[in-house]
Amino acid sequence: MGKLIKTIKEYFGLIVIAGAFVIATVMVFMNGRVDTEVFHVVEPGETLKSIADSYQTTVARICEENYPDISPNEIIKPGMKIKMPGSAQNRIITVRLAHWQLEPGVRDGIAYMAKEYQKIHPNVRVVQNAVPESTYGQWFITQMLGGTAPDLIECALGVPYNLLIGYYMRYFTPLTDIVTQPNPYNAHNEFAKVPLRETTKDGLKTCYNNDVQEYMTIGLSQFLVRFYYNKNLLKKLTGRDTAPETWSEFLAACEKIKKHQYINRTSRTEIEKFSAKVAKAEKHLQALKTASASAGSVASAESELALRKKELSNYMLTVPMFAPIANSKYHMNMVEGSLFNVMAASAREAMDFNHDCTLGAVEQYIGFKSKMVTMDHPAYRARFKMVAQYCSNSMPGFTGLGRDDAVLMFVQQRSVFIITGTWDALTLAEQAKDNGFEIGIMDFPYPSGKDDDEDLRKQFMGASFEDPGAGFQFGTPTPESAADRRRIAIDFLLFMSAKENNYKLNELIGWIPSVSGADGAGVLQYFKPHNDGVQGGWNPGIGGESAIKWQQVYAMYQVGQMSFEKMRDDFTSYYLDRGLNDYIIVNKNWRRNIINDEKIVNMLRAKAIIATDERKKKEYWSKYRYVMLRPFTREVDVAFERALIKNAADGIIPPPPFYYSPEARARLKLK
Repeated sequence: MGKLIKTIKEYFGLIVIAGAFVIATVMVFMNGRVDTEVFHVVEPGETLKSIADSYQTTVARICEENYPDISPNEIIKPGMKIKMPGSAQNRIITVRLAHWQLEPGVRDGIAYMAKEYQKIHPNVRVVQNAVPESTYGQWFITQMLGGTAPDLIECALGVPYNLLIGYYMRYFTPLTDIVTQPNPYNAHNEFAKVPLRETTKDGLKTCYNNDVQEYMTIGLSQFLVRFYYNKNLLKKLTGRDTAPETWSEFLAACEKIKKHQYINRTSRTEIEKFSAKVAKAEKHLQALKTASASAGSVASAESELALRKKELSNYMLTVPMFAPIANSKYHMNMVEGSLFNVMAASAREAMDFNHDCTLGAVEQYIGFKSKMVTMDHPAYRARFKMVAQYCSNSMPGFTGLGRDDAVLMFVQQRSVFIITGTWDALTLAEQAKDNGFEIGIMDFPYPSGKDDDEDLRKQFMGASFEDPGAGFQFGTPTPESAADRRRIAIDFLLFMSAKENNYKLNELIGWIPSVSGADGAGVLQYFKPHNDGVQGGWNPGIGGESAIKWQQVYAMYQVGQMSFEKMRDDFTSYYLDRGLNDYIIVNKNWRRNIINDEKIVNMLRAKAIIATDERKKKEYWSKYRYVMLRPFTREVDVAFERALIKNAADGIIPPPPFYYSPEARARLKLK
């Protein structure tokens, strides 16, 4: 035994090297070993020939391996399991996916989906690329023009709409046939025989492009906007255990918050230093008085104490106050539509000339040009009063700040409220946990309470109407020359949109699933859309110069550098003078895009002629007629709009959009 131990010690190094070599050899063998039984699950659109090509084998060998279940002429169905020949080598297909979502959880969620998909399809690799949203538009365009677009790409932040339509027509695969058929990955649940679009909350309506007349994308998530608040700070600074429900309660809470200073570790240390000097000076003065010191000594000590108190007071002036609302130009856009614009709903009713219950930019201009409505309308007075109140409670300089600045302000606990979408829910929840506070969700604080300003309460007609569509939308620009990649990309998109997978994907990301019947988890369970509500009544963006002028004066009004009267006068005169020219330029640009309609018309006509399926033929002819008539209907609308504008310029006031005729008033016995 001793001799053996001695030998081991003598050759220990060689033994270790030999052992490592053996282990490495075994690992290489195990990694390179091909299982004797390899099965392939048939995907939609696959044939025996395409499967054989993927595995570098032949149809004959596949049929031999599966005899007598499969024959060369047999039509295989999605979901079938086919045993592959032992020598078959699965060709790796790499699918690239790109998006602009840098929020935590998104990349992890997609990576998890890719891993699960690979369990079913071991020959597929999914590689994702997250591009910052600030450069996403330029990157998107570059990839399209360079022929290097990923197989799945999120559409289409920062891409001009007219360019996007061209890209859709030239590069992307229409998904209409896909979304109108059942999703094969729902075969085991209640959606087994339900078309994909009908399994989602919004029917994928936001994924349908009216200009192209096709479903071009599939959305995987749903988004809503609400207020988030710091529960701990709200309690500490206002004494409230619950979030404000009305506008008056919200403003009252903001007033209390603004009275408190934000003291962090650095400022607390400095305050303690100055306070210690004050305490020392007070102690010294008291000692002199106790010892009946000379008047000169006491006076000197009193001067020292006054100096130390002044130093403390001066420093306290440099300590910032809490800002009730973490805001930025990015977040301001959200509160505009959801909170402010609903206050102008009554003004919309006076200008809704096409009776679609929304206010178009042209309708707004006609209303102002005809003097039917001005910015002195009670609804607009109420709207801009709320804007001023909201902005006065926002962090200083918010109009020049970006999204991350406001989020940082909130997570550092320097603000109590922030308005943002569900896409930030997980980020804020994790940051809150790391920084030791709890976040809550609150609905918009509308002026609906008895204590609210009467002028505001009179103009409030209801919450903002919300009809959220599917977001996180992906399209497929893979060229026809890469048929396998395109097929796999679409199949992976179907995999992520299946019921259980969509639940899991959004759970990992921290978003709301797009699938019907699925609510968000955690704080997201409080996000419920306003299915009953009103549309906004403010839309001054008729064209380039007018829109720029409005942005300039509105930004100055938000920060208190311009009064409402000054903003009203500056913008109205410019708007009425330049608005018509902006409108004409917009229409000229629209006419330049008619060539796209001509392309679509020719494409639809060709599809209708060669279609053998009667249902598809009728669908193509229906779309053909719609696109063919679209330029004419737009010309009719333009003629109607121009007639209203001309009449307004001539001082002819159009009749109200909604009114009772004399006959109707008599029949209804109205005065």
